[in-house]
Amino acid sequence: MTTYFAREESIFFKQGHQPSHAIATIANAYLGSNPAHGFTFRTIHQDSFKQMEDGRYDMNLNAKFSDAAFGSYGYAFAGLYSEQEGTIELSLSCYGPVRIYLNNALLYKSTMDDDVNIHHRKTFQASLRKGWNAFFIKLLKTASGFGCQFGSSNGKWFPLHYLSPFTERSGMGGWAYSSPVAEDCFPDHQLPCFHSLQSDIERQHNVTWLPLLQPPIAAESGADLQELFSTESGDVAYAWTSFTLDSHADETCQIHLSSTGKLRLWLDQSLAAELDAGGSSTVTYTVPRGRHDCLIEITRHAQAWRFTLDITQTGSPLPLLLPTHVHGTASRWLYAGPFTERMESPEKMRTLQRLFISPSSAEDDLSNAQYWRTGETDCFVRPYLENERHAKWNYPLGVTLYGLLQTGRELGRQDLVQYVIEHVQSCTNLYAYSLWDKVRYGSPAINHQLVELNMLDDCGSFGSAMLEVNREADDPTIRRLAHKLGNYMLYQQERKEDGAFYRQRSGEYQENTLWADDLYMSTPFLCRYYEMTGDLSYITNAARQFMLFKNYLFIPEHNIMSHVYDFKYETSTYIPWGRGNGWVLFSLSELLAVLPETHELRGELIDFFRTLADGYLKLQGANGLWHQILTDHTSYEEASCTAMFTYAFCRGIRYGWLDQPELYAGAARRAWEGLTKLAIDKSGNVYGVCRGSGYSFTPLYYKNELNWILNDTHGIGIVLLCGIEYMKMQAL
Repeated sequence: MTTYFAREESIFFKQGHQPSHAIATIANAYLGSNPAHGFTFRTIHQDSFKQMEDGRYDMNLNAKFSDAAFGSYGYAFAGLYSEQEGTIELSLSCYGPVRIYLNNALLYKSTMDDDVNIHHRKTFQASLRKGWNAFFIKLLKTASGFGCQFGSSNGKWFPLHYLSPFTERSGMGGWAYSSPVAEDCFPDHQLPCFHSLQSDIERQHNVTWLPLLQPPIAAESGADLQELFSTESGDVAYAWTSFTLDSHADETCQIHLSSTGKLRLWLDQSLAAELDAGGSSTVTYTVPRGRHDCLIEITRHAQAWRFTLDITQTGSPLPLLLPTHVHGTASRWLYAGPFTERMESPEKMRTLQRLFISPSSAEDDLSNAQYWRTGETDCFVRPYLENERHAKWNYPLGVTLYGLLQTGRELGRQDLVQYVIEHVQSCTNLYAYSLWDKVRYGSPAINHQLVELNMLDDCGSFGSAMLEVNREADDPTIRRLAHKLGNYMLYQQERKEDGAFYRQRSGEYQENTLWADDLYMSTPFLCRYYEMTGDLSYITNAARQFMLFKNYLFIPEHNIMSHVYDFKYETSTYIPWGRGNGWVLFSLSELLAVLPETHELRGELIDFFRTLADGYLKLQGANGLWHQILTDHTSYEEASCTAMFTYAFCRGIRYGWLDQPELYAGAARRAWEGLTKLAIDKSGNVYGVCRGSGYSFTPLYYKNELNWILNDTHGIGIVLLCGIEYMKMQAL
């Protein structure tokens, strides 16, 4: 028996095995640990080091200082903030000799092999402390080059976005780097402090740190846009600021405007003033207490492009404020443009949650798109994903959000429903931006998996949750993205000659393999996309995948599935991993729930469901839970596969797919009681969920190396869904 906590700590001990209470407690615990903070918006200078497609930073100082002499030194400096102690894996390729320091201690010194081959990748680990972690890099110019490529060893799954050092750059994204110097001015015992004043470091060591910082070109009350947009084409721009009225009642304010060309001003949602040919004007407006946005549209006139805005109340000026929270800027204004034409509904531009595309451009034409910038020269606003979970797009969170959404619906908890909608729309609203961000900065700071989109993990699970959310949100942006995902899955995802989804992944450990997991990474989305479009080809494709995967993975002596088929060896691994099998039966229940009764494969699929259910029924453990390796009851009791088998059994009973439903009802009852006694504690924490897996031909990997993680997102949503289906079965 696997023991995760004392029995007195279980949710069963406190409340019995009432599923409604258990799922409410789990959902509350998740929301409490993962508040809906959204993205963090920071200023970044356009001359910062760009990232490469793999997410590492290309610190090629030869490209910036081609005339630097051999033997010159250069430096790069940035920090990572960590909410807890932990270990990260880093990757380095060298143009020349490199030394990397972490928190003032030497972390890695490049070798001879590193120094002479930029295509050589060295991976190593770094231990982060809680709080700020300062990375300082010394670079030496030789004939081979000057600089390095450095960052996360897996920028898609574990992106690292470094933040700027020095008090003057506080809150900015990106690395600071120095101009070349003839001698090393930072010996190992005199490295600069992350929170130092840059001006002090430059004066003490006679070194210049870049990119150069300039004060905002705009005064508080306006700007010369000709200077801000000096090298860019387009004649229309937008400026956004705000002010606060602290009175206890509505007050009359005077809005004083001047411009060199046509200007329109929106106060919150309302058009408040216009200057058709420049000049100046004062308008009086009655304003309620609180914070208010001002958005200005101004058109260039000849070579002049200036405006001012002053707001007074009873003769006293009201200070203008940055309209939304952006780190790393002293500007009171944000700017978007220049555009070649006016934007439609400019009053709706007062958001950081969208990229701005000209009305005459196609939706997917991002070549002339614009996003907000600050008043500092060459500084732009950039969203960063700095949450562990909220606003993140990945497959485990897809099933987590599905579970939370269904819990909200089942319990009448609109707060849960809204939480899931906000998470999904955080990703979808800025999807176009994230594509543009990748082009501009080399690698996206948000939506990493969605942007890369080169395997089923990137789209199916979260895409399925997204379509479920759209039953609530009815969002055209979601529908457009769903079409993109559907097109990828049907026409771009790798398939074997027989049509089975597989992982080509050339050069990776998983090259040329087929995984049971991918039935979940594909078919629930295809089912919901069929429901959205009415196109039978999508659900037919889903149905065929099950029969194709059966050909590769089915283990007839147990009526269960192997985890992986490896085409390099033309054999399955014959390892019946618990969650891999859970994905199969869970997903098959999703398919059967919507597959038309007249579909040609329905009878065959119901037979397959019954066969698998019979195999799993016979392998249930003594405590009601199934094991990490289904056929090895000395492996640990695993919560996520237990929840998925229970979910599918309950559905099979409810929909009438199973013979002898009383046997499966008993198994479901034992499983739910086992989960509430052994895997869910009184605070709603979920134990015994296997972490994300690789694959192996040896069961020892699954048994001894593939450990469980507390509150892993591979299991939270599944346990919620299990509880909901158990409630529905009980109500029969």
